[in-house]
Amino acid sequence: MHARRGAMYLLLATCLTATRQVSAGGALALDFHVEGLLLPRQSSSSPSPFNLQAFTGALGGFSAPAISQSPDPERPFEVDGDTFTDYQSAVNRACDNQKNECARAANANRDAVDFAVSDCDRQNNECKDAGNSAAFTRFPTSSDAEFDFFCDE
Repeated sequence: MHARRGAMYLLLATCLTATRQVSAGGALALDFHVEGLLLPRQSSSSPSPFNLQAFTGALGGFSAPAISQSPDPERPFEVDGDTFTDYQSAVNRACDNQKNECARAANANRDAVDFAVSDCDRQNNECKDAGNSAAFTRFPTSSDAEFDFFCDE
């Protein structure tokens, strides 16, 4: 009886590990490392891998920074290490940071680049417009953000 239960646990752990790797965007690889039957789904100490940045323009090779989830639930949006209480503030910071990098390059290399600060300003407006019309402005959550529980009989 115990051998059958052990085999069942091994199969369950294998399936859960493979599912967790695939859902995290990784390739399917079987990993027999078992952390126990209490598996963390999300951790408040590790930020979400989701990027809410809607703008993809990159004038001069400078893309808008990611808008990621911070570990602080009171200030859940993070851009370049700074946290914000709302999505729109994070969008504005990300777009402004992109514009500043673009403008610095335009000013420093006027003869070497094919864009001007006015082009960076235009891109900044486009970036903020993309943020205003973004389809995703919140991070996904689960009904039980900390753990999935698997009970033995």
